[in-house]
Amino acid sequence: MEYLILGLLMLSPMTGYEIQQFIKRNLSLICSYSGGSLQTTLNRLHREGRISAQESRLGGRRKKTFSITPQGKEMFIRWVEKPVDIGRMWNSELSRLLFMGLAEPEKRLEAIRGYIRKIQQTQCVLEQLRELYKWAQAQFPEQQDDVRRFQGYALEYGIAAVEFERNWYEQLLKTMEEQE
Repeated sequence: MEYLILGLLMLSPMTGYEIQQFIKRNLSLICSYSGGSLQTTLNRLHREGRISAQESRLGGRRKKTFSITPQGKEMFIRWVEKPVDIGRMWNSELSRLLFMGLAEPEKRLEAIRGYIRKIQQTQCVLEQLRELYKWAQAQFPEQQDDVRRFQGYALEYGIAAVEFERNWYEQLLKTMEEQE
């Protein structure tokens, strides 16, 4: 969560609410979060001097806008430049598959079918994001910077990974149906 927050603040200062809404709207497929964990992480990053906070009042409400500090930028850049840790990309659902043989045969089939449906829904969302990304590229060609380019790479990775996973689970389902 800390690197996600730092990355967003590298792009622009934001309030905690704006960070939460951005994650909810744009990143819910790649990360989970809670308002409490977001606030805890913001407070820790602030205490560590990795972000700063500017308070203001809007109407009767207090508003805290966070910005990344040079120390936070350095931490983020060191992290983003490291090779990807393949162990962290492991699908936690594989642990369920590992022990699925302990479930009743019909329940196993239901679980796999349900997972395939969720994968298909995710694939539809990613395809819609791809179209939105293409539209944004056409509308704002001057913003074709490295950040946007790598956002596109991440999106294409997600689409390819979901397609692979859907195909793999569909083949598994076919095999299971033939065996059970």
